[in-house]
Amino acid sequence: MNIAGLSQKKALDIIHYIHGTSNDYIKTPQAEDIYLDIIDRINEFSTTEYAKNRIKLLRPTNNYDEIQQMNNLIEDTLDEIKDLDLDYIHDLYKMIKPLSDEITPRFDDSFAIVCEEYDDYLNMLHKNYNKYTNIFPIEDQPNLDGYDYILYVYNEYNIEPPESPNIISIKNTADEYEILPDIILQYYTKNRKTLENVYKLRTYLNKKSNIKDVLEVLDIIDSFTQKDVPIEQIVDEVKQRADDKINEQIQQIALKGDEILQLLGSSDELPPKIVEIYNTILNDAQVELSEKTGILFDPFIIQYPIKIDEEEIERVKQNTIANKQIRQYEEKIRACQQLQQYKQVIQQETQEIIHYNFNFALACFFLYYNLTIPTIADEYILDDALHIRLQQELNDGSIMQKVTYNLSNDENIILLTGANSGGKTTLLEMIAQINIMTHMGIGVCAKNAVIPKTDEIYYFTKQQSLNAGAFETFLRSFIPAAVGDKKKLVLIDELESITELEAAIKIIIGFIELIQNKNNYAIIVTHMAPEILKQTQNINIRVDGIEAQGLDENYNLIVDRNPKINYLAKSTPELILKRIYQKSDEPEKSIYKEILDKF
Repeated sequence: MNIAGLSQKKALDIIHYIHGTSNDYIKTPQAEDIYLDIIDRINEFSTTEYAKNRIKLLRPTNNYDEIQQMNNLIEDTLDEIKDLDLDYIHDLYKMIKPLSDEITPRFDDSFAIVCEEYDDYLNMLHKNYNKYTNIFPIEDQPNLDGYDYILYVYNEYNIEPPESPNIISIKNTADEYEILPDIILQYYTKNRKTLENVYKLRTYLNKKSNIKDVLEVLDIIDSFTQKDVPIEQIVDEVKQRADDKINEQIQQIALKGDEILQLLGSSDELPPKIVEIYNTILNDAQVELSEKTGILFDPFIIQYPIKIDEEEIERVKQNTIANKQIRQYEEKIRACQQLQQYKQVIQQETQEIIHYNFNFALACFFLYYNLTIPTIADEYILDDALHIRLQQELNDGSIMQKVTYNLSNDENIILLTGANSGGKTTLLEMIAQINIMTHMGIGVCAKNAVIPKTDEIYYFTKQQSLNAGAFETFLRSFIPAAVGDKKKLVLIDELESITELEAAIKIIIGFIELIQNKNNYAIIVTHMAPEILKQTQNINIRVDGIEAQGLDENYNLIVDRNPKINYLAKSTPELILKRIYQKSDEPEKSIYKEILDKF
């Protein structure tokens, strides 16, 4: 979606505003990044520009009727494509694009239009007919030699058309397509490849289509453009066979004295026996010519070897070309009359297929990431859930541990503790993904999921900068998460990375005190859980932990990705230090050893 002078985000915001679909569900840049990653992943399965742009317009919402409609759309599409070859459908979509009305005229020099009225001539120039063929006013007495046929456009027929055996006369009040049918037909020929693939796809999807009728009409037109009959070659071949037969049969007959004298004399008449041979063989030759060319003509002159009448050959060739062109012109007129009734229909059928790519992309995304439609209720229950990036790695053959986790109204504030590099951030991202995808109506990456209704999502990640500007920016986006009556999901990843430990503890405690009795959910990743718990003894806070169990033979952390409920897990920095120690070289290795010994 490219609009000059506007960023894509701004353009999308304007479109949402115009259509009344803008919302404030996503409240932080970090949550927006997760949303945009989801959009990009869906769009990997789209092909048409329409689908790509419509996918970019998808947003999470708290309108649960819209969410249900999206759920239904995906389920219906899954049912429609469940037994089909998705790669075949995708390949067809690569060859489908919107039908184009931008037709570049194709000049045809095989015929000419001659106008009786000069005004008609000027009118045709104004309509750019001269980009399709030659046009002349009759008063200019044009030289029309060399054209296969002439189209004479008359008014009162006060002036006789030019001398030509191949002329078609048509009234100047005739429809445009009767004068230049290619103006209409070129629309269909230019779009033919798209129409063929739309027809294939509609047929494969078991959708009705009128495009087959259009393609059959175009096939008839195309049949006239096939290779011309090689008349001269066929005549030469038939003549050679006839000469051989005449030679063979004449050698087998016996002539009487008077017949020999007749041959030697000045008489032009041949003996009856020889005439009979010629007549029989040449009659057979004419039948053979007719069968092979589709034309009745006699190009043979009786003598030995048989002589070819070149004038007759040229006459037949010219007549054949002219007749073919005239038949093609007449067939084009009939084609235009038939195709007029289909244009709107095929446009609708093509547009429907292009729009269906949106449904298809969502369904393919759903299948690839092994999604399910969640239940909307008053708690979080995730059964065998997975971050969609990890699901992609799982599809590629990696081994991934799925996560089972839950939150409830009674335990809506969680301090998540545990190992460094143990998956706490990935868990937060996964929960953000699942919440956003639920409210987009596109399914979630879990075996089963129950998700509560929420109006806003806040996600705060670790910050690299500790300067005053970064801290101020954080506070301006963080405080709104603690006020107001809207239902919120708030995810905080190590607030202590933004400011001093004591300040971070105070901010978290203040935040918890503000949201404890509201219908909100908060998961806070922190290494300061004991300090926070000491100062919030009157608040119901659940502490969960992701525990590292050691290192494997490759010094990778052995971690149970499923958080233990009501469990304070250690951050185990010594395991990370041990891994670095084992993989380092001297002199750094000795320093790592000294630090490791202090644990």
